[in-house]
Amino acid sequence: MTSTDQQIRAAITQRAADWFVANRAAPLADGERAAFFAWLKASPIHVEEYLGVAALERDLTAATDDSAMTLSALLELARQDQSGRVVDLITAAEAEPQHGRISYRRAGWSVAAVITLIVGALWMPVKMRDGQWLGLPKTYQTAHGAQAVWHLPDGSILHLNTDTAVTVRYSSTERLLALDRGEAMFEVAHDSRRAFRVLAGSTNAVALGTQFDAYRHSDSTLITVLAGQIAVFDGKAASPDTATAASPSVLRVSTGQQVRVIAGVLPAAPTGVNLAEVTAWLQRKIVFDQRPLGEVADEFNRYNTIQFSIDDAALRTMRIGGVFDAADTESFAAYLGSLEGVRVERLATRINVSRSRGGPRGS
Repeated sequence: MTSTDQQIRAAITQRAADWFVANRAAPLADGERAAFFAWLKASPIHVEEYLGVAALERDLTAATDDSAMTLSALLELARQDQSGRVVDLITAAEAEPQHGRISYRRAGWSVAAVITLIVGALWMPVKMRDGQWLGLPKTYQTAHGAQAVWHLPDGSILHLNTDTAVTVRYSSTERLLALDRGEAMFEVAHDSRRAFRVLAGSTNAVALGTQFDAYRHSDSTLITVLAGQIAVFDGKAASPDTATAASPSVLRVSTGQQVRVIAGVLPAAPTGVNLAEVTAWLQRKIVFDQRPLGEVADEFNRYNTIQFSIDDAALRTMRIGGVFDAADTESFAAYLGSLEGVRVERLATRINVSRSRGGPRGS
């Protein structure tokens, strides 16, 4: 291969990478999609390079794992296309000389199948392309102070609280969502063929048709059922499939109940909980009823740049109650300053809360 050929090949590879990134980032507009199809059809080399880029992140053979979307089904869909966007490369391959890594004269049939698979994948509705039938993992995340809602490909709804990340992966037998950090609420769509499982550290929660909240702390995971029922498994179960309903490593949790799994160990039984407090974050509220001051301050710190600082251990245990906007640090600081024996000092980057010693209770 001459230096000119190498430069041409490098340019094609770069263009293939650009198209792959564009397709993964968001659905292409009609004009862009037409341009992409035209570029694919221009030469088998374009197909080869596009697949070479795609192979770095995914295995296209996984696309045939879903019996509802087999290769033959994709081929049939492509054959029904009347727009001219799909081309049969068999004839073109016969006239094409051998290039680089693949002999298209011998492999023309596979090239045609592959390009049909690519076009078919891009032609499918967004929910079919979003990792559901390819089995690709996708991470949804929020920044500090931000919240977001996503409608997942299976019809479930994912609510993410501040500074949260959830990685979703679909297979033919289950929908696995790994809570990497933070807090999420799941509205689970019914699917009798595939379980809905949330993994948070060593804690597994399998939904039995439900809505539930999972909050991953540094030393524990807090799971609350808002509607329906879930089965929670601790670190003693090798997998949810190995545990039984009578096993000490599984706990059934119903509406209005909560469990805290510490170091992978389940409690003896779930406890009742005030659902208004648990779900207040969905309205960007913080609701607390006789909760320790330190815990409430930590909740405010999850959402805001200005942080509350409380060094006094005894003060952090003081029980307080109230309802506040999550971003309204001024109102919360004023409330703390009104409490007997509490002093609030506002600085440029933080709000110090301490015991007052005969001085003013607020500043």
